Amino acid sequence: MKEAAVSRREAGFTLIELLVVVLILGVLAAIAMPQYFKVVERGKISEAFSALDSTRGAEERYLSSTGNYCIGAVTACTGFDLQIPLMKYFTPPVIVAGAGSPSWKATVTRNSVVGTYGQYVVTVDIEPGVSPSFTCSQSNCSMDLMPQ
Repeated sequence: MKEAAVSRREAGFTLIELLVVVLILGVLAAIAMPQYFKVVERGKISEAFSALDSTRGAEERYLSSTGNYCIGAVTACTGFDLQIPLMKYFTPPVIVAGAGSPSWKATVTRNSVVGTYGQYVVTVDIEPGVSPSFTCSQSNCSMDLMPQ
């Protein structure tokens, strides 16, 4: 009977085993969380790219019908056929004149400060004879979120 009492052990985990599990989970979380936030922000920045691409199409249609780009408030441009939707994560595009002629730039700003990216600004620059360029105001945003 004494042998049965000695060989029987309480079921459960030791403190060391629990600490090792917590340490492993902490390391995994430290690696996975930045990647998770990057993926989430990529989904949100697609709203900005969509708005800027729609703006680009409307600007090209406006150029072909009037000979000029719509600069400034789009509501002031008669014939500008884009109703800019209310955006959830970014401000509506702000359109200004570009460096060349005819050209334009449009910017959208992130509504809130986002972890490692801060409150960044995405810009599309349309210049004559050059492919459109998309840029971001933060360097880590340019590396992580912008199309390559």
